[in-house]
Amino acid sequence: MNRDFWILMSVNAAVIMLCIYFAIFIYPHQQISEETRRRPRSFISNAFFREFWYFMMEPLKKKLIEWDVSPNSITLWGLVFSIAAGGFFMVGEFGLGGWMVILASTCDVYDGMLARAKKISLKSGAFFDSTLDRVSEAAMFGGLLWYFRTDTLWYWVTFGAAMASQIVSYCRARAEGLGFDKGGSRGFFQRAERMIIFSIFMPLSPIFEMYLPTHSVVKASLLIVCAGSLQTAVARGWGIYSEIRQSEKS
Repeated sequence: MNRDFWILMSVNAAVIMLCIYFAIFIYPHQQISEETRRRPRSFISNAFFREFWYFMMEPLKKKLIEWDVSPNSITLWGLVFSIAAGGFFMVGEFGLGGWMVILASTCDVYDGMLARAKKISLKSGAFFDSTLDRVSEAAMFGGLLWYFRTDTLWYWVTFGAAMASQIVSYCRARAEGLGFDKGGSRGFFQRAERMIIFSIFMPLSPIFEMYLPTHSVVKASLLIVCAGSLQTAVARGWGIYSEIRQSEKS
């Protein structure tokens, strides 16, 4: 095993130990933050996971505010990390790619936190962020599609995950544009859930693949994202369509 493998494993171990420390000594004794309360939660994107991530992000958040870093610049860095993730996925470096997903997802949270901390509320920033989110996901899924291009089954599973993910995002944006947003929150898998699955499975895949068949953990993450995103695309699309049809009858 090379040095890069052990560096990656050391980082994973450090995060896991910090998570255990947070679960035992901090989380039971603190109140849920405003950031967690204002965001939708699910079984995957739950309060504990969000609070743990905010706990790790807080020191750098204070520095970014002190340095007067703009939210849009953080959004751009998220795109850079996403493209890097896609590049690592293309060559089968799923552990490193997974950490790039973590960094990209962290930037995705930081830009909103900075905007709220600075009391910045611009439609241009929201549009910029949403557009680059789609580009970021395209880069990550593009890397996975390239890697599995010779494996018919997993190519189409990856394609299904990518397609359904884009439909989920489009349905909500289109519904809000038409003034019908109730159905836009339906479904189990939103962007946060997709990124969390990749952020957990991909960095740990080198460990599990010491004992399991090659890429089995990566494939499991793709299957979960594909199934969850398809369910959400159908539930969200039908919910929005039903809401619109009901308004047309009244």
